[in-house]
Amino acid sequence: MADIIVVDDDLGICRSLQMLFNKDGHRVSIAHTGAQAISLITDNYYDVIFTDLKLPDVSGMEIVALARKRLPASEVLIITGYATIETAVEAIKSGAYDYLTKPLSIEKVRITLKRVMEKIALTQQVDLLRRQLHDSFSFESMIGGSTRMQEIFKIIRQIADGDSTVLITGESGTGKELVARAIHFNSPRRGGSFVAVNCAAFSRELIESELFGHVKGAFTGAIKEKTGFIEIASGGTLFLDEIGETSTEFQAKLLRVLQEGEYYKVGHTSPSKMNARIISASNRNLEKAIAEGIFRKDLFYRLNVITIDIPPLRERRQDIPLLAHHFMKKYASRLTTKEITALTTEAIEVLMQYNYPGNIRELENALEYAVTFAHGNQITPADLPTSIVGARVNQLPPQLPQGPLKTALYEYEKSILISALTHCRGNISMAARLLSISRQRLQQKLKEFALNLKDIVDP
Repeated sequence: MADIIVVDDDLGICRSLQMLFNKDGHRVSIAHTGAQAISLITDNYYDVIFTDLKLPDVSGMEIVALARKRLPASEVLIITGYATIETAVEAIKSGAYDYLTKPLSIEKVRITLKRVMEKIALTQQVDLLRRQLHDSFSFESMIGGSTRMQEIFKIIRQIADGDSTVLITGESGTGKELVARAIHFNSPRRGGSFVAVNCAAFSRELIESELFGHVKGAFTGAIKEKTGFIEIASGGTLFLDEIGETSTEFQAKLLRVLQEGEYYKVGHTSPSKMNARIISASNRNLEKAIAEGIFRKDLFYRLNVITIDIPPLRERRQDIPLLAHHFMKKYASRLTTKEITALTTEAIEVLMQYNYPGNIRELENALEYAVTFAHGNQITPADLPTSIVGARVNQLPPQLPQGPLKTALYEYEKSILISALTHCRGNISMAARLLSISRQRLQQKLKEFALNLKDIVDP
């Protein structure tokens, strides 16, 4: 169902279209003059605007201009008795979707409206997906209340608006691609594509063709032209993961792209311009690779304009409860036969004492496993993978005091509250959702632990 306005000085056309659209379930307003139309469009929202090109007081083009300014998501259809190429081109150039000629064909009006509604629905779907993508990679969706993660969030905010190359380092599973996506979706390039390329997944012979593209006949098997990842990422961001696994020959060609801002498709003699921000990542120590002669120093300095080093999970243990609750809710929401609502304190303690060689990816896998095999509505140590339950660190994590149980639990719960509020930047409602408690309960906890929200947000 759509909200439609019909603007025409012919009362018969207005009434006929109103009856037709009402019969199809749409809400319809009518206006006989440009002044009436301007008043209605200024004060109301319409999905589709039908307007005559010739009105007694204003031109239909003025209605188009107003609609484009006041209702940019709406579509305008011109009605005209003067069906010339010139008027059609002028109307469409002014922002109209299409034009209809008098006398109107009811069937054509219906078909045209159907096409318009399909376009509006598709646009709304694309906008929704873009918002979801932005929300998925906003800072609020990145879990981390620890000081080191807050520093990383600050860096992302500072560099997102620029176009400098970024090198993200860290062990496998620490979330390097998530950081790269956060940079992209919080940057002016968010409307372009984010293209992630795992450099380690391609052979030395193929990676050049995959990245730069090739022309037909460039080599045996090149039966048609191929668009490379750089071209696909044009206007957006190209994320080169595991850049340390590439050959020095390829590194030399990538260096030229960064220096000159252009590249050659394999088999092509003319250069193509590059318009993508380059973000790279590696779990390899690139400075050591330079010393070993397997990574170019000049490329390293080109990629390393801005560095973000992501700490392993064992070095930011206070984030484990937040991450565990996040993953629990993620996988519990997919269940249809049972309901998982919480992690027991004992389960959290077990998770806190594991070293996570696979980092966040391993923790997420553990929570997916636990949600799948949990017997009750809470996850207990018995539901966790044996690899985690059976492998404890030699001593308690430093943030858990080694003293009386009551004191340890008090400090432990307090640290979780501080981490959640730090991550949510003092937003009590958001922190309460993250912890799966009510807003009122969280406020009670703040009083119980004598926590000052301002001290947490601005330490």
